[in-house]
Amino acid sequence: MYKMYTKTLLATLLVIQIADMVALPDHLNATMIGSVDASQLNRELKQYIKEQIKQASRTRQGCQSGVFGKHAYPEMKFPASAYITFNPPFTATPALVYGLYLYDSSKNTNSRLVTDVSNLSKSGFNLKIKTFAGTKMWGARISWMACPKSFEN
Repeated sequence: MYKMYTKTLLATLLVIQIADMVALPDHLNATMIGSVDASQLNRELKQYIKEQIKQASRTRQGCQSGVFGKHAYPEMKFPASAYITFNPPFTATPALVYGLYLYDSSKNTNSRLVTDVSNLSKSGFNLKIKTFAGTKMWGARISWMACPKSFEN
């Protein structure tokens, strides 16, 4: 399949290259237009295409996501904490977003919840869910997503 695309791309680039040569400035030797070394150009284009295919085929690291938390009514299981490991690790520290998507607490106490993310690295991060000031909580879950801060071109 790549061979078909390569041949098509080579032909297109050859036409573009020759078209660009027609537009050479007047001070350059006009005989260059009629003396294109097609075999050399073909080798250069093939090398260029190989490099582009190699670059496009590189493993691009996308986003990773997950869920953390507990829900154990009527037994309380908080505070809850864990080290979340990225698999595979990122090549650099990613951007991280997270949000609460489940919260179950007693109607007889104030609802107070704290989430804490720490030690974010290319390998993972620490996540903690806790309450304070007498809050009775039976469940809390957090959804998170980590993405590379930028993609290489």
